[in-house]
Amino acid sequence: MRKLLNLKLILILFLFSAIFMINITKTESITSTKENKENHLYINFVDRKLNQVFYQYDINQKLNNVLLKKKITEYPTATYSKLTNQVFFTYKTKNKTSQLFKKNLNSNQTTQLTYEFNHVDFLALDEKEQRLFMRVLMRGSDRNFQLAIYDLENKKIKNWDNKDKDKSIQLMDYNPIQKQLLLVTYSVKEEFETIDHANKKGTLPKPPSYTFSIYNKEGKKVKNIGSINAFLTGASLSSDGKNILISYYNNLEEQTSKIESIDIAKQKATLLLQDSKMNIREPKYNKDKSGFYYLANANKQIKLDDKNANEVTINFYDLAVKKIKEVWSMEDGETVNFYID
Repeated sequence: MRKLLNLKLILILFLFSAIFMINITKTESITSTKENKENHLYINFVDRKLNQVFYQYDINQKLNNVLLKKKITEYPTATYSKLTNQVFFTYKTKNKTSQLFKKNLNSNQTTQLTYEFNHVDFLALDEKEQRLFMRVLMRGSDRNFQLAIYDLENKKIKNWDNKDKDKSIQLMDYNPIQKQLLLVTYSVKEEFETIDHANKKGTLPKPPSYTFSIYNKEGKKVKNIGSINAFLTGASLSSDGKNILISYYNNLEEQTSKIESIDIAKQKATLLLQDSKMNIREPKYNKDKSGFYYLANANKQIKLDDKNANEVTINFYDLAVKKIKEVWSMEDGETVNFYID
């Protein structure tokens, strides 16, 4: 489990996401943007004062633009609409539920969009920036994560028609080019039984089973891909929709981090990167699949006087030359998640 900036942040991230710490040794800094077909990275960062800072980073110009800064109240997630110049984010309300908000950067006005959920996180806009996908907990539920789609034009919410109350969403990723949604699900009952068995035996839990499925933008399942028994720390779709990029480790004792690419058509997994001393997670292919971005940070004991106890970098791995380049980092805080434009 990740060692975060302090106990308050540990509780926040543990309850809603089970995020894992990751790092890599000193990497080569980018001197050329030849491999970067993307324009921007969007980064959720938590500083030492427990502020969520949502950055827009220009990869070519190497410039940071702060789109949002607020006190963190739950797992930090946000997404940006270029068409309307608005940031969508989640925040805990007075009734202790986490809801969807938007901030208009032109007027600096913030508006609450949802009221009916127990919790909201994992936000993603569709290609027309008219629909917002989000992972939610319904009222009265604290374990069974569902998919909800917010129609920004009609201001209506469509909930995932999930009749299996045991199924819960662990991760999701939307591919705007192929108009596909990757959902990674697991059994709540199986998870509870696995943890309960480990507690009774005094052993480490066995890795859970996760299922990969493709849905359309209406929230209807179109393809079952397969499953994996592992401690999953990331999953994303390639731009052409032919591969899933995942990060995981097999057991809690060794924690050897691995990144694999799954060929959806062939049902074949290829190991791309692994490390037994450092942790790596949340890989995302660049647009032409010549490499992938991912989060990395040192797996070490934290000292109170350590200025950058858990500096997390965003790195790029070039598949052709098999080299790692550091793309982005920020001192006095921790990078929690990111996405690519």
